[in-house]
Amino acid sequence: MSKLAACGQGVSFNGRTVIRSPQNVAIGNNVHIGDNAWIQGKGGLRIGDNCHISRNFTLYTANHRYSGTCLPYDDDFELKPVVIGRNVWIGMNVCVAPGTTIGDGAIIGMGAVVSGEVPPLCIVGNQKWRILGYRDKEEYDKLDKSEKYG
Repeated sequence: MSKLAACGQGVSFNGRTVIRSPQNVAIGNNVHIGDNAWIQGKGGLRIGDNCHISRNFTLYTANHRYSGTCLPYDDDFELKPVVIGRNVWIGMNVCVAPGTTIGDGAIIGMGAVVSGEVPPLCIVGNQKWRILGYRDKEEYDKLDKSEKYG
């Protein structure tokens, strides 16, 4: 915690947390971060007071530059700060992309991938599952009837 740019009172890391570039990370008061958090703070991160972040949290504040001198990307980074407002609740298995701002009082549901601007008091969830296609029924039935199992 001593390597952070700022760390308020009542901050708790409830398990293993990795913070890269902690000198660019400022955490407010009464912030709780669950087990297995991975935070890349190179581009700057500010977490407001009273935020509760569940386990398996991933957050990036920088991305590789794909329009550089090498493929698939070069050694330069595009830095994009992330701001998490006050009184935000972030559920389990959430990923936050570089450049994201989450407004005060927002709730981010389990498994969501968040990017861009989340308005204050907004409740964000992961998309409902969707059908991508179907297996060939005749081929399936043929293999099943022939007991062709791996």
